[in-house]
Amino acid sequence: MSLLLDIAYGAGAVLASPLLAYKALTSEKWRTGYRERFGRVAPREGEAPCVWVHAVSVGEMNLIRPLIADLADAHPDWEIALSTATNTGRAMAEKLYPGRRAFYYPLDFSCAVARTLRRIRPSLILLVELEVWPNFLAAAERRSVPVVIVNGRLSEKSFGRYRLIRSLVRRWLRRVTRFCVQSDATAGRLKALGAPAERVTVTGNLKFDSAPSDEDRLKAGLQTLGEGFGLGPDEPVLVGGCTWPGEDEALVGIYRRLKAQTPSLRLVLAPRQADRFGPVAQLIRRAGLPCVRRSALKEGARGEPGAVVLLDTMGELARVYGLATLAFVGGSLIPHGGQSTIEPSAHAKPVLFGPHTANFRDVNEQLLAHGAARRVADAAELEAALSDLLAHPEAAAAMGQKARQVVDTNRGATRRTLEALEPFLQPQPRKGSERP
Repeated sequence: MSLLLDIAYGAGAVLASPLLAYKALTSEKWRTGYRERFGRVAPREGEAPCVWVHAVSVGEMNLIRPLIADLADAHPDWEIALSTATNTGRAMAEKLYPGRRAFYYPLDFSCAVARTLRRIRPSLILLVELEVWPNFLAAAERRSVPVVIVNGRLSEKSFGRYRLIRSLVRRWLRRVTRFCVQSDATAGRLKALGAPAERVTVTGNLKFDSAPSDEDRLKAGLQTLGEGFGLGPDEPVLVGGCTWPGEDEALVGIYRRLKAQTPSLRLVLAPRQADRFGPVAQLIRRAGLPCVRRSALKEGARGEPGAVVLLDTMGELARVYGLATLAFVGGSLIPHGGQSTIEPSAHAKPVLFGPHTANFRDVNEQLLAHGAARRVADAAELEAALSDLLAHPEAAAAMGQKARQVVDTNRGATRRTLEALEPFLQPQPRKGSERP
């Protein structure tokens, strides 16, 4: 099977080579870390047991902070190595976990996977959410290294695709030692695909534990942050977070019209993709609005009064939501599947999102059931909802408080996940200690 997969991967790479070459020439993220992606990571020194944690990108790398901290406290004799699939995820790993080994996850060619496993020599592998690749799972099984899914999530859409190849997926899932999943819905889908029922445990969503909780510390920090953004204490702020193409245009147009109703309104816009920071800045200026980039503010620039703040830095959005009067969470007006609504909810902000939220259905249904969020069908409904909440600040504040209650009720996934991991963290005979 590994040979067949290698042949399929190779054929796919050949067919896609013109596109891959173009992307490598035009985007840094497509030409970064290839030595590591093919297994040329630096060999791990020493003989201490090691847990390898794979978080695919920035969001996943950020949400595992409490898990990594508690794991290090409970088992200080274990090394923790972190892999990621993106250059922004790699930068975030180095920022959040200084002193920890960080590297790129191998491409799923059997030789690359085997080489990486030989060099890292993990005693336990944690895959965040559902980042499973067949050659990787097979190689870990051959080396008797347990693989655990943490914060597992499987959307209804992905479930439908996997059902088409259920016989293959069943084989892959049976190579996973334990599934720690976010919800009963995900647990049911995994079991339907062939995951052994006794290996599936509902531990909750780690994002709730990584969301802000220290209110006094946040307020002190947020005042300084708001001043740095040039936001006045009495200016209502609309934060558009993790926006995708089409949503930026909609928000800029809505913002211009809402300012006629609320002249003091400010907009902070945070595009999801780093390569869109420049085009979105141009979009704002073409609309006749002043714009200041967060990166320029960090270098000492000062924005014009009333300027739109473009959040063109990584890893700050969760904190910036604390500046919001109202928060729109993107990836939801367009058929992308939505982005996380937990961070603004943790700041007690009223949350709005579009109809396409399959990736975060469980969380959003809880928010809606408690009157802590509003779902809108399109940009016109979003504008009407924002206008209504700006006109009724007490109702908006009540929504925000309900949102925080939802977050607080759902905390505890880190503790439950660590309890599920504990059997794999006990002293065991070393395996796979051969050197590259």
